[in-house]
Parts: sequence; structure tokens; C-alpha cells
Amino acid sequence: MFFFLSVFHSRQQLGSSTKVHTALGFLILTLLALLQVKYQNSGNPFQTHGAIMSSFIVLVIGYALTLAGISKLTLNTSYLHIGRRICIILGTSASGLLVEILLPPWGILILAISALMFAQLLCVSHQQILQCFGQIFQSINQSISEAVKTLCGWVQNGFQSLQQAASKAFNCSSMLTATANSIENQVENVATSG
Repeated sequence: MFFFLSVFHSRQQLGSSTKVHTALGFLILTLLALLQVKYQNSGNPFQTHGAIMSSFIVLVIGYALTLAGISKLTLNTSYLHIGRRICIILGTSASGLLVEILLPPWGILILAISALMFAQLLCVSHQQILQCFGQIFQSINQSISEAVKTLCGWVQNGFQSLQQAASKAFNCSSMLTATANSIENQVENVATSG
């Protein structure tokens, strides 16, 4: 685990290589296998450590989403280093939670180191993080606005189609009534003349 910390603090581009993520993935899978062996005969870790396992699942999902986000080719790479660091912090925290179940003192140490790494990231990059969130919220707002405009257009077109269909039906009904009245008048005329 200390290998990951030395890699984290180096000035190299952290996470540019898949080696770190492969190592984290291997570590997490190994810890899960050890956890399965530990609880093979004595129960279920979700029953005994429900909060830790739930937190682990959230962290692993966050790690996977962040890894997918930094792996995607984007035009804006100014936030890539923050994403890489967050990815490492999430992966380290997830492993720390598993170690917390297997070897509690070491798990607490790893979680404390992860918290320090996160605090250091916030101190160094808080302005960029706020700008990143601002851009994310702006893009979400723009997407929602476009979706609402599209939905309103569909609803308006739907109402116009219904109005046209109702108008055609009314016109057709009026014509049928007029035709029926004309036929009735002709029948009465024939009956009275004959």
C-alpha cells in the first residue's frame, strides 16, 4: 500500500499508466477473496459489517466511474490530474475498507492516509475542483434545458395533432349530419309527393 502512496506523491502523471489501476484492481480482488475465505463458515460480511460493505460498494462504483471518465478522450484535459488523483483515492479507500474488516488497525491506517490524500487534494486544487463542478452543473443545466424544450415541442405537436384530428372529426360529423338531414328531407319529399 505504501507503494501507492509513493506513486501518488511523485511528480509523474499519476494514473496515466494502467499499472496503478491494475494493481488496485488486483489488490481489491485479492482482499475480496480473503474476505470470502474468512467468512466461508462464519456468516456474511454484509450482515456483520453492513455499513462498511455498503461504503465499499459506493467507493468501487465511484472508482469505476472516475476511471471511465479519465479514460475517455475529451477536449478539456485541464481537470485530468484531479480525476486521476480522485480515482486513486477512491481505490485506496475501497481497499482500506476491506482491510478494515480483515485487519482493523491496518484498515484504519489506510483510511486515514486516504483521508489525508483527499484533504491534500482539496487544499491544492480547490479552485480547479470548484470550476470543474461549475462546468459539470452548467452542462447538466444545458442538457436539462434542451430536454425540456424538446419535450415541450413534442407536447405542443401532440396537442396540435389532437386538435387537427378533433377538427377533422367534427367537420366529418357535420357533413354526415348535413347529408343525413338532406337524405331525410328527400325521403319526406318523396313520401309526400307519392
